[in-house]
Amino acid sequence: MVEIIAIILQIFFITILCFFPKKIVNISGQINIIQPISIIYISILLLFLSFVCLDLSYVKIILITIFLINLFFLFKEKNYKYFINYRFIIFLTVVFTLSLNIAVDLKLGWDAQNYWFMKSLNFTNGGNILDLQNFPRPDYPHFGSYLWAVFRSVSFLDHEYFGRIFYLYIFLASIYSILNFIEISDLNKNILFLLVVIILNNNYFLSGYQEILVFTYAIIVGCIFLNNNKKIYQLRNLIDLSICFFIIFWIKNEAIIFSFLFLISIVFLNLKDKKGVFTLITIFTFLFLFKIILAKIFGLDTNLQSGNYENFQIENLNHYFSLDRILIVLKYIIISFVKVPISIILTVGVFVNYFIKPNKVNKIMLLNFTLCLMFVAAAYIFTNFPIKFHLVTSIDRLIFEFAGFNFLILVILLNNFKNKKII
Repeated sequence: MVEIIAIILQIFFITILCFFPKKIVNISGQINIIQPISIIYISILLLFLSFVCLDLSYVKIILITIFLINLFFLFKEKNYKYFINYRFIIFLTVVFTLSLNIAVDLKLGWDAQNYWFMKSLNFTNGGNILDLQNFPRPDYPHFGSYLWAVFRSVSFLDHEYFGRIFYLYIFLASIYSILNFIEISDLNKNILFLLVVIILNNNYFLSGYQEILVFTYAIIVGCIFLNNNKKIYQLRNLIDLSICFFIIFWIKNEAIIFSFLFLISIVFLNLKDKKGVFTLITIFTFLFLFKIILAKIFGLDTNLQSGNYENFQIENLNHYFSLDRILIVLKYIIISFVKVPISIILTVGVFVNYFIKPNKVNKIMLLNFTLCLMFVAAAYIFTNFPIKFHLVTSIDRLIFEFAGFNFLILVILLNNFKNKKII
């Protein structure tokens, strides 16, 4: 009973923490997506705090202060009405139910147990980012593990799974938010939300893997895009996109490439705006270089995957492009699509969208989908690990990330069927 009450309080704390006052969100012009924008604002603050090596006890005080400020403005601005509707109640019910599932089944995935949780313990036990160079896989970014430790520290029982409840909450909040862009009734949105959650459920969904975070922030990028696609090059939109991309850089290395591919797709949306294109590419390049510099400062490995791609040799191209390797990669891509069924829906959706309405947005979504799929294939074609082992142990999760960066396809597809023009 005590744990159930603690879980409820944790969900309440995260809910208020991820709902900034309208006055703050209004500055970015993202008032229609308050929760996703609040999530990236609190995330970038925590990312900054991880770099200044602030003790978690002080981080806890900062978060509680933000919680109290948000709670005050919630009542002052009468924003509590946002929560008093059956859609949000269903959302919270799903969060609570799956949180109980985490509490009952404490099993962690292999990578989560051996890498991500170990990094999390570093922060929980008073360590900081400088200590991570002494941990296994210093090439793996730290931010997911830092979030795990932070939200464990603000829980009432100090159990590790309270950190994973934050993962779960923002994951579900991102899906809940992006489905608001579909022009259907609230009842149908509820049904669709439940269906999407069921479809996305898998054996690493709640077990500490970082792909759930990449998926989440990729969905938030999609929310920003849908909310501002005709004004995507406005400075305030570029800032929010940049914040989101920079957060993603510190979760998984391959997510940097997915982000770059999404950036290319956005650029193709409006090539005529040369100033906007130049600004977006410049910001992205600066953030990437800044990430490399910070990693060097803190003694972290900057390889995409240590022990693998840095051993690439161009004279072995015939080996990489052998028929056997290509066929086994195609085989496991197909298998992973079956294991991550949302990817099948997106595959059908991207082509249906293109043929129903071959406008600029559907063309760039087809471009993004194609580039992401090519990257997934290339990641395994050029691997220097035993190829079957590499595929079996990781491709499902890579496809899950891929789905996050292409989730927009589902929203556009359903609106096309409704003949509603939101884009």
